[in-house]
Amino acid sequence: MANDNENNKKLEEELDDNIATAEEMEAFIRSRREKRNSNLKKKPEIDNEEEIPMDLEANESAMDPYLEPDPTLPKVEYREPIYLSRGCNHCPESYVPVSETELRSCCKVGSCNWMKGIRQPMEKPFDCVEVRFKNNRKDFFRLPDGIDVNDGDVVAVEGIPGHDVGIVSLTGEVCRIQMMKKKVDPKSENIKKLFRRAKVSDIERWTTAIKEEDNTLKKTRHITEELGLVMKVNDVEYQGDHSKAIFYYTADDRVDFRSLIKILAEQFHVRIEMKQIGVRQEAGKVGGIGTCGRELCCSTWLTNFKSVTTGVAKTQQILPNPQKLAGQCGKLKCCLNFEYPVYVDALKQFPATNTPIRFKKGLALYKKTDVFRGIMWYAYEGENELYAITAEDVKKIIEMNRNQEYPEQLEDFQVELMSTSALAQESNEAEFEKELQLLADEPGNGSGAKDDKKNGRDNRDNRDNRDNRDNRHEPRHDNRGPRRNDNQNNERKEKREPRDNHDRQDRRNRNDNNRRNREKQ
Repeated sequence: MANDNENNKKLEEELDDNIATAEEMEAFIRSRREKRNSNLKKKPEIDNEEEIPMDLEANESAMDPYLEPDPTLPKVEYREPIYLSRGCNHCPESYVPVSETELRSCCKVGSCNWMKGIRQPMEKPFDCVEVRFKNNRKDFFRLPDGIDVNDGDVVAVEGIPGHDVGIVSLTGEVCRIQMMKKKVDPKSENIKKLFRRAKVSDIERWTTAIKEEDNTLKKTRHITEELGLVMKVNDVEYQGDHSKAIFYYTADDRVDFRSLIKILAEQFHVRIEMKQIGVRQEAGKVGGIGTCGRELCCSTWLTNFKSVTTGVAKTQQILPNPQKLAGQCGKLKCCLNFEYPVYVDALKQFPATNTPIRFKKGLALYKKTDVFRGIMWYAYEGENELYAITAEDVKKIIEMNRNQEYPEQLEDFQVELMSTSALAQESNEAEFEKELQLLADEPGNGSGAKDDKKNGRDNRDNRDNRDNRDNRHEPRHDNRGPRRNDNQNNERKEKREPRDNHDRQDRRNRNDNNRRNREKQ
């Protein structure tokens, strides 16, 4: 026991020695502050080749995106992964499929295999697959016998000439449906072949070709400026075997680029193919952020480009402002077509806008319409003051004018409108009141006394309704159905006279008098 006590005392002494005092803690904090201030005052020598690691603890204020960057810190440049446009974040490995999450997050105009996991109706699987290349370029290829591929596999396919490298995006019955949608015959002999899964040598050559695309694009744009060609080179895509390059460009008129092809072939030592695309296809290929704050529809899911006319904007009562109606491509936004059928159906309930309405005060002409409020604005001929009238009132006035009847003035039909902010506030208040009502109706929320009072009032109302029903000799019909023997009860009630509250009170008074007389006796 004595030895144990001595050991415990020694441990306590050692612990006391290890515990820092208040003075030591203050000195430690002071030294850390001085060291941090000295690091901030120092100007590190920035080397372009080597990045200086950031001291996160000493430069927490520099991480705030709303503050100006510290000039003493090195600038961090964002470099987009070169494989991002192909459908992966990093260089894929041979015979290792790209994960589905990575493929879907990096894919422009991606395809969803909604039949994945469903048993195929045919014993023999579909022998064609869809393979995606750079950005939104995709094509269908036929599988050779003995090869089975899955979504995300990196494969080598037939090119013109040589071979190309891509990632499988669709297989099985969904690929058959996609070919029917694209109007491609699965039995056609023009469908190119899929050779094999990409080997290490295929991926290495593919990676070398991808790294040269940005430099090739810059040089090509410089060459077109020197030649004076009125065209814009949007994108360059090398084939997987580095034997061919596809140049995508946009131009308003026909361009003679024969001299350009000769210069490019001598400069890059590859076979040149020029493809002209429209400005909408350019936006879908390059990508971007729209005015709505989301990615462009043409680069994410929209594949069929329908023409957008100015009549679509006029039908939706949108002001002809080119800055608001134009998208990233400089044309009218494709989303104007999305809600167009809804506006067309809603405008069927409105009267014709080319019909003026006549009053005793003067003639009123149509100015504009609020489709979803059901309101039309009119103004007297020669005046600028607008009056809001409901579409139903406009129909009535037009019908009256046909019968040679004219109301007094336009002001009698005017509707007071609320501002957009007031409407939003009113809707929020209505939703808040609904939530409060739901909370008040729920049992066990601390409003037991109120619920009891409400139930008492409901019971009294039910008794009064029952008494009135009995006096009228009516059968009871409620949620529980008619009462048993209602016919017999009604016959008995018809024989006796109806009772009211005065008769009940007289009976109570007589009973009370009789009881008092018995007590006196």
